[in-house]
Amino acid sequence: MMKGGDDDNNNNNNMEFLAIENGNHAVECLQMFIDALVESGRAGDSRIGVHFFREWVQAVTGQDAISIAADQEEQQQKQQQQRPKKRQKGNKSNNNSSASRPNYDHLPLGSLSLHNLASASINTFRSMQLANVGSCLGTLDLTGVHGLTDTILSKVICADGSFPRLQRLSLKNCRKLTGKSIASIVQLYNLQALDVGGCFNLHPNDVIEMVQQHPGTKRGTFTEVYASGLGWTDVALEELMDVTSKHIRGLGVGFSPYLSGPGLILALNKAAGSMDRLSIPFCAGVDDAVVSALGKNLPKLAVLDIRGCNKVYSLTGMMDGRIAASNASAMVDDVAQHLFVLARYSGISDKALEETKKLYCNEQGDPMFECILDGGGTGGGVRR
Repeated sequence: MMKGGDDDNNNNNNMEFLAIENGNHAVECLQMFIDALVESGRAGDSRIGVHFFREWVQAVTGQDAISIAADQEEQQQKQQQQRPKKRQKGNKSNNNSSASRPNYDHLPLGSLSLHNLASASINTFRSMQLANVGSCLGTLDLTGVHGLTDTILSKVICADGSFPRLQRLSLKNCRKLTGKSIASIVQLYNLQALDVGGCFNLHPNDVIEMVQQHPGTKRGTFTEVYASGLGWTDVALEELMDVTSKHIRGLGVGFSPYLSGPGLILALNKAAGSMDRLSIPFCAGVDDAVVSALGKNLPKLAVLDIRGCNKVYSLTGMMDGRIAASNASAMVDDVAQHLFVLARYSGISDKALEETKKLYCNEQGDPMFECILDGGGTGGGVRR
């Protein structure tokens, strides 16, 4: 939503956003429209097409999508005119590539969710291209978009320049994807977080190889990898940690029956200085000893998902480990002050949880952690 001035010549100066924290009302309204269409089964390219995505761009940036593209083209032309002409056959393709890469850093970033959009096709993503959504798209949620194929991901979404500012991408449960298209994610050079959980045609090695080649890994900016349900092993997890241990903050390797407790401890210990979010649900190798070791070895951990780990009967060992890590650390910032745990379907009982809460309280008498055993239908157990 925007408020404009009376003078047409001063529209740009008088334009302002009526915004809320982490977003604005116009974007939220468009997102609710998408969600309603998906729920009703009425979503399609006739309703979510080029014109819709142009409205979304204007809601995020306050500028018309066509004018943004025109301004970018004008800037590129000026740069080409100012650049001295050099005839270098060997560097010709590299110069053209860097010159053609768009720069929209002056625009704000928005988030878009096409969660469970069954009707999504290549036309949907071509429409996003034509509307120049990539100029201001920072987060894209494609969870459960079963029409997403290798061709769409590699030739449209990851095509050089289509979504140059994308930082967070969820491909969760997009089950037609294979390692061929996952390799193309290296072209999303600003990507910081990726979720490929439930993509059962992927192998852990596909994820490891992509992360190794991604430019964000070398810069230390690719900090979150969520890849549950791919059949992780101790060896594969250790390889991933070897590549990302210095900077990884979020990791998901749940639903992995081949991961052992000692293997988890050994591999995750490499990320002791950075990891603050860990998801290991339904891993048979996780027990009280593993959780206790994680509490001590991962002092910055703020969110832990151990749903379905029925060999975990108490969080006391974990809190003991956190207190030990806190006492051993000279820096207060090295230890997370609060811990949020998802533990539904674990072996933790209500009684055991209450006993742990009584033992570990802050100066105000409040528990130093929050544990969800049952969301109670309120959504308390749904966190990202």
